[in-house]
Amino acid sequence: MTDSRYAQAVHRVENALARLEAAIQARPPVDPEEVTRVATALRAAEEQNAALVLANRQAAERLEQTIGRLRGLLAP
Repeated sequence: MTDSRYAQAVHRVENALARLEAAIQARPPVDPEEVTRVATALRAAEEQNAALVLANRQAAERLEQTIGRLRGLLAP
């Protein structure tokens, strides 16, 4: 990498860090109760998703079994 390309890369990183620091300073305060509420809702959604994944897997297995039985009945 040439010196000028290196200097440009360093400049871009410095600019990105400056933007990140400015965004952190401009961030509005976060209510801890809201964080707790959102975290609780996220856990509940993840649990519901896991239950739906399991139900979907079970339904697919039953469907495959039924299709297998039908193929067995229809086979010559």
